[in-house]
Amino acid sequence: MAKPILVDNQKKHYYYMDILNIMATMAVLWLHTSEYAFEYKPHDPSWYISLIIQVVFIWAVPIFFMISGANLLNYRDRYDTKTFFKKRMLRVLLPFIFWSFIWYAWNHFVMHQDNWSIKGFINGIEYDTIQPIFWFFYFVIPIYIAMPFLSVLATKANKKVVTYIITLYVIGVGIINYGYMLLQRTPDQMVNNVPLVLSTGVGIFFIGWYLHTFEITKKVRYWLYAGTGLSIIFMILTTIVLSAIRGETVRDVYSVFSIGGFFIPLGIWAWAQHRFDITWQPSAKVATWLRKLSGVSLGVYVIHEFLIMIIEHVFSLSASSWVHLFILPLIVWLLSVIMILILQRIPVVKRLLP
Repeated sequence: MAKPILVDNQKKHYYYMDILNIMATMAVLWLHTSEYAFEYKPHDPSWYISLIIQVVFIWAVPIFFMISGANLLNYRDRYDTKTFFKKRMLRVLLPFIFWSFIWYAWNHFVMHQDNWSIKGFINGIEYDTIQPIFWFFYFVIPIYIAMPFLSVLATKANKKVVTYIITLYVIGVGIINYGYMLLQRTPDQMVNNVPLVLSTGVGIFFIGWYLHTFEITKKVRYWLYAGTGLSIIFMILTTIVLSAIRGETVRDVYSVFSIGGFFIPLGIWAWAQHRFDITWQPSAKVATWLRKLSGVSLGVYVIHEFLIMIIEHVFSLSASSWVHLFILPLIVWLLSVIMILILQRIPVVKRLLP
């Protein structure tokens, strides 16, 4: 099915990953400005448009996971485990704690939601109640903790083992657990007790490493495109039908931890990897900007909700308006990028916006 890509992973810069990073960052903003889909309004065309946007861009965070898997599962080729943890602490753990605190303060002093206390902050960190979109960190940090032994598995010699892990993940998480979720039933004890592959989205990290390491054939690439298209259609139609039956938006249908949520990012990845392959070399100016825009992704992720809230309040912007659905994400992305690029020039602040 696939053969190793014979390239030097230590020296070559993969611009397709920069492009995927930028695309995923923008996709996150489309998701967070189309949350009108959460309000079940079957007689409002804006609800259907919001729902379509939600499904079409649901691949955003899985792409981030895949990029992490592609870049980090082979970290031993570049540095030791101590260096790996130091880098992850500075790039992810420190910003997570800092921006959780900023959001905790915002919730109290601006939104008047939470009691102000050390205990309240610790509980918020522990139970992920400070900022809902930070669920991303609660999945990626455990993977980083497990990376020293996961990286031992991720070698070309262990291709069959990695394929087995991915297959179990697709069956266990994408099909079985997804089926239980749609049926509103608790997964059975046997499924819950299958180790490793059914937790923390680990299969998505491995598929990112797999697609980056092994070249797929043209036929497989087209199958992935088809899987992406069919998954989008399936999740849109199933959400509409189940929402009509239950009288509320059934968001679980287009979960990233579903069979569709698994296949959609694969088509996006395969397209970018093929279109901007290892032979593609942008001009020096374009290359610089690709790296810059890719490098602000985490910063944009942690601050963009501030801008959405402020713009909504200042302009009394309705969540169902076309401006909110189509123009706001572009404006917020542009403003976020400008702010992060400026803040990254400040030495101390740069540590908190890597």
